Amino acid sequence: SFISMNPETHAKAFTNQINAVATGKAEEHDRHNKFYDEYLAVMDMTAEFYLSTVERIFKGRDIADNRFYIGDHKVDFSKITQTAVKTVEGMEDDITAPGQCVAALALLTGLPDSMKASHLEPGAGHYGIFSGSSWQKNIRPLVIDFIDANSGKS
Repeated sequence: SFISMNPETHAKAFTNQINAVATGKAEEHDRHNKFYDEYLAVMDMTAEFYLSTVERIFKGRDIADNRFYIGDHKVDFSKITQTAVKTVEGMEDDITAPGQCVAALALLTGLPDSMKASHLEPGAGHYGIFSGSSWQKNIRPLVIDFIDANSGKS
């Protein structure tokens, strides 16, 4: 389903890779293969799980509207009192629009503001906030610093 969001881009990438393989210019661990090995890793999720997540989280706004259930049990986000939470969003995210994740922090009413943080990464899309140069150069260090600051280590 990720590929269907940008079919022309992915079709061109695969066409270019097929041509590279056919002409002997491709390598086992080239950028294309490295990217798609990770990008396609979600293909082991069942369609039911993926569609349920899209419906409940993004379309139905179950978390944003504070009506998220696991089985028959309503999740009470105010009960989170000791686990620090940092949200990370990409300014160019075409899957999770900026603001959706940071809005979840308001639901954490039992958590002190000192244990909440957010980051909006300029120029990064959905994939870019988890992988690539934005992740390596900007986001990863912020996440590590946040974990260290909230781990109880001196």
